Amino acid sequence: MVQAAHVIAHRGAHDHAHGILENTLAAFRAAEQCGCWGIELDVQVTADQVLVVNHDLTLTRLWGHKQLISQLTFAQLRAQVPAIPTLAEVVAEFGQRLHLFIELKKPFQHEDVLVQVLHQLRAGDDYHLLTLDAPIFDTLVQVPKHALLLVAAHNNVAEFCKLSLKEHYAGVLGHYLLLTTKLARCLKAGQQLVGVGFVDSKYSLYRELNRGISWIFTNRAVRVSPYLQSLQTRTKVH
Repeated sequence: MVQAAHVIAHRGAHDHAHGILENTLAAFRAAEQCGCWGIELDVQVTADQVLVVNHDLTLTRLWGHKQLISQLTFAQLRAQVPAIPTLAEVVAEFGQRLHLFIELKKPFQHEDVLVQVLHQLRAGDDYHLLTLDAPIFDTLVQVPKHALLLVAAHNNVAEFCKLSLKEHYAGVLGHYLLLTTKLARCLKAGQQLVGVGFVDSKYSLYRELNRGISWIFTNRAVRVSPYLQSLQTRTKVH
């Protein structure tokens, strides 16, 4: 199980104290450099339907501009915040080098644009789509179900596990406290994928590996990824 485990950098290997902001190309490059297998990123849509990578609907928290991304054209956004990448830029640099976990947020009505950006990648092999809002997946008709992952919250973990099994989605992600060992076993028995966050220390990494969890999401990729690599090297030798 250790050899099958992967570290995924949540919003990249960001380090705000040293100027590497989340969901930027710099954060994704840092994730690749420290040996991460995948990156998680969030998608927003500009007024002219360009998919860009930013967690929040607005530019306020991270960039200090009190504006909605959806009300700006891409040219306006790029002029104000050049560091926000497009999804196409992320795919061009990291596609097939890192596994992309792309979170869709409601309302999402731009499947055609999304599929066009991802057309050179293989669904499920090169990327998965994530959402906390299950109805979004009901609207997708061009992306196969085996590339869709539900992200559970505190009040719907069991519900999402049942839904993923019923709809034959790829699996379920969630906080390690919410995705209990019993639920994880149930999902894996149904050939479902399981991932947990946020694993930010050596001890929490070992705990999740001992539970048989393969996908490890972290906000401390530079710290956690070397732990896993070292463990994999030792177990492979023995």
